[in-house]
Amino acid sequence: MFNESRLLERVAYGSEYGHRYKTDIRELRNGVERRNAEWERPLGQYSVIFKNLDYEDHQIVVAAHHACAGALVGFRFKDASDFFAGGEVIGYGSGSTETYQLIKSYVFGSLSYQREIYKPVSGTVKIFVDGQEVAFAIDYTTGQVELSATAGAEITWQGEFDVPVRFEDDVSFSIENRHRGQPVCSGSVELLEIRL
Repeated sequence: MFNESRLLERVAYGSEYGHRYKTDIRELRNGVERRNAEWERPLGQYSVIFKNLDYEDHQIVVAAHHACAGALVGFRFKDASDFFAGGEVIGYGSGSTETYQLIKSYVFGSLSYQREIYKPVSGTVKIFVDGQEVAFAIDYTTGQVELSATAGAEITWQGEFDVPVRFEDDVSFSIENRHRGQPVCSGSVELLEIRL
């Protein structure tokens, strides 16, 4: 199950954003390592702090945790360390209407990784054909774009995107004087990206 709502974007300083890879590493008797990727793509892992926010903001997190039944239902989250794509090539025209998946590329030397973007943010996406902005149809729940372009024309996009996540652990609360004795999130909220 998935809820297309975005969790509270306002987070406190000290929140951590990262990615989890699964690599099998075997050390041979001579000290040489053999490394094999067990996953073809990483999972985002987030430790988000809401502690210094207003009481009303804490209630948004509480409501999300209960409505999602903890880890049961996924939802959208803005990864503040990586939420924008610009000038990303998603394909080339065929002369007829085609469907294209939004992607973001990461390049380091001769290595590259293409990440499929499944949760673009409504109102931020622009599509270009050979550099000219064009009209298009988009499914904001899958990141798929439908449009027609001249055969061979380069199709690029720019815009913001969210990450599909779930609560990794249950959320704990404490009573604090500065919030008039009301319960607030007492520590970090652990979130884990989910595969779609």
